Amino acid sequence: MMYNLLVVDDELYAVKGITQGIDWSQENISEVFEAFNAEEAKERFSLSKVDIVICDIEMPASNGLELLEWIKVNYPQTETIFVTGHADFSYARTALHLGSFDYLLKPVDFEELKAVVSRVLQKLIVDRTSKKYSSLFESHKPLMEERFWQEFFSNRMSLSEIQLEQLITKYQLNLSPDTSILPILVSVEMWQKELTVREGEIMEYALRNAASELIVKGDRGCVIQDRRGHNLVLLYKRQDEYMDVEDVTNRCESYLTACNHYFYCHLSCYVGTVETFPNLLKTYVSLLEMERSNVTQSNKVLAQFNLWSQRIVSLGTDMMQVEDKEQASVIQKIYDYIDEHLHEEISREQIAEHVHFNSAYLSRLFRKETNCSLSEYILKKRMDKAKLLLTSTNIKISDISSLVGYGDIPHFNKMFKRHVGLTPQEFRKSNP
Repeated sequence: MMYNLLVVDDELYAVKGITQGIDWSQENISEVFEAFNAEEAKERFSLSKVDIVICDIEMPASNGLELLEWIKVNYPQTETIFVTGHADFSYARTALHLGSFDYLLKPVDFEELKAVVSRVLQKLIVDRTSKKYSSLFESHKPLMEERFWQEFFSNRMSLSEIQLEQLITKYQLNLSPDTSILPILVSVEMWQKELTVREGEIMEYALRNAASELIVKGDRGCVIQDRRGHNLVLLYKRQDEYMDVEDVTNRCESYLTACNHYFYCHLSCYVGTVETFPNLLKTYVSLLEMERSNVTQSNKVLAQFNLWSQRIVSLGTDMMQVEDKEQASVIQKIYDYIDEHLHEEISREQIAEHVHFNSAYLSRLFRKETNCSLSEYILKKRMDKAKLLLTSTNIKISDISSLVGYGDIPHFNKMFKRHVGLTPQEFRKSNP
């Protein structure tokens, strides 16, 4: 990497001696600039990147010490070397106190100056390399934090303190085994317009960012998506800290209102209780069960646990195993319901009510188990039945439209062509 150097002195020969008396290209210096007072130096900063300044202390109007103060405020990454014709130690002390890298006396010995510049360059390389990797680490911290929680919530049993410490160390997080956490489950109950899979993922990402701004705010915590697709807000509390759960609940209310307005969706927030790590997994499972069983309320903040949810907590992580066993039978119930009601309008909410699950939970479960959304599956079933009726019967297309749940024939024609590539009439003619 090459660096830029600025020489500032009100004496012409002093400037030319430094800029022309040394072959700076051999010192990894690509550009050497000149300035004859502090104002010209400031102007050069506005025009070019300056890495090192070699500056006289005594100049008219604004001296070198004042220029250094300005540089430290506006360009703190720039290093400054002072030169002066006075050996007064008070100058050196002030210069070094203000952050000058070094202090040399005139007439400047070029070899000594080159040695100082070489040390400055070494410092710049170390500082900027450190800053680069520090910045890279900081940018990856949210991802590492999310992976920590994904791994934590994927465990069937609570981790021992040693295992927890190992997991925290693995992801280099500023947490400890005695940290308490308030978990909040954010459930997307319904989008107010139909979204593709990709659009849904983007919108949920936006919802998580909004939760970070409106719920976490300036507190310690994060917003993550676990491996099952649940969106979680996690607020951290040390033993000596107080967490105002009522205030958090109010933040959730504001968050729901904002998301309903800006993201066109209905959400629910399930607010748990402040827990230490040993109890957090059970609380997480309880929140999932609360969401799964809530088939009536949306756009609500369901705060804390009632006696019913405490019963769920007592079941602990066994609920996860029960959930896995139930999933196959639930999916089959959904298949059967869709087959029986294919001639009707079918909503996600109707299906959810039929299987006694929350609609948002049901959507995630169905996608996880079948790798497609409910709307995609219903459309495929409608089109498959329409194709069968078109090729195996002489039923009128208008009647077929009704039999597969489309009262509007133009809409049926449009959806059929989008799915099959042909209109119903063209498809029937091509499959006599």
